Amino acid sequence: MRPIDLGGLGIHNLEIMGWALQMRWLWLEKTGAARPWAGLEIPVYPNAVAMFAVATESLVGNGRTTCFWTDRWLHGSRLEDLAPNVVKCVSLELWDMLANVNLNDTEDIHRWKLEASGIFSARSAYKNFFVGAITFEPWKKVWKTWAPGKCKTFVWLAIRNRCWTADRLQKRGLPYPDRCPLCDQEEETIQHILTSCVFARQFWFAILKTLNLDRLMPTRSVVFADWWKKAERRIQKQHRKGFNSLCILGAWILWKHRNSCVFDGAAPNLQVALQAFQEESHLWQLSGAKRLAALHLEREVVQV
Repeated sequence: MRPIDLGGLGIHNLEIMGWALQMRWLWLEKTGAARPWAGLEIPVYPNAVAMFAVATESLVGNGRTTCFWTDRWLHGSRLEDLAPNVVKCVSLELWDMLANVNLNDTEDIHRWKLEASGIFSARSAYKNFFVGAITFEPWKKVWKTWAPGKCKTFVWLAIRNRCWTADRLQKRGLPYPDRCPLCDQEEETIQHILTSCVFARQFWFAILKTLNLDRLMPTRSVVFADWWKKAERRIQKQHRKGFNSLCILGAWILWKHRNSCVFDGAAPNLQVALQAFQEESHLWQLSGAKRLAALHLEREVVQV
């Protein structure tokens, strides 16, 4: 339920979304004092109250809608932030700060710090509840690239090492193959299946060779996400979206071929995998993968 740039699927957490929507009541109470319910007790969850206090600052005019003790109106801070012991003893330093504050006939201005416009939005309020979460670096390549949803979801799982390969099955005490079903040489992991496996490297070389991109093929020790990131940087900017579609398609075909060997008893066959790639690529292009189609028309897309 995290935002997609933080590694999730972007499905809203309804509890947190509820807090973000409740914060709109607090915003309207500040900026719309003429509303008939203004001044009444509003049932807002404590987390929403705390986040609203952090994300709102006030510019004092006549002071009518600004709370002296709790709003961020003095140098963008609350009084208790500037003088923690103010309730017990108001310091001289605080009095010096207040000496420069003059009330006037203008209305107080309240600014929402999470938007450039200064206006509250539930979207920015919701996103701010995830501050501090680790960013999912390849989220744009995964979710903004033309590819069927099931293929994007698979690549998302693969990058996060959540596919049910031998290593994951072993950790959970489930039956697992001793060796990779494609190369029969090493332990199976999703990173092995997609990049370091001999079969996978032959597969990528054959695909990239036809596009004059064989110099970008993955090395034996690299993980899929790292290879994809480095390879994309070497592609001319106008062809990167097409290359990203190609990477998702290639990973998807390798996974399907692996599953065919595991569940259907098929033998690894490079030509079968390459034929499946060509057929699926053709269908993707017919369905709207224009950048992928353009990539096949160019003979030199690597930056010098």
